[in-house]
Amino acid sequence: MISQQHRELVQQLDHINLDCQTAFKQINDLKQAQEDEELVSKLQELISKRQISLDALIADSTFVDASYLERQLEMTLSLKVKAKKVMTRLQTDLHLGKKHQRQINAYKSVDANK
Repeated sequence: MISQQHRELVQQLDHINLDCQTAFKQINDLKQAQEDEELVSKLQELISKRQISLDALIADSTFVDASYLERQLEMTLSLKVKAKKVMTRLQTDLHLGKKHQRQINAYKSVDANK
């Protein structure tokens, strides 16, 4: 039997998992870097909250729902893969932004020398 405290932690964790999935979807759907930064920051907060909830469940020896913890492990692995994809995309965007800025500076320099 699951205690009320366990039930609340499980509900909180399930809600955070859904919020994480939504945040990843929003990040993948956006093209503007400014909004990406806000969503990535929100996602970092969600992941921290998720970790705190997971730690509380794992630390409690009376929580014995192994299948739930296995699902959370699968979710963690899934979130990790998605986070790596987002990180790679953001790094690529950052690199392209720097490249474009160098090109603009080169054009400005050429224009200034006319």
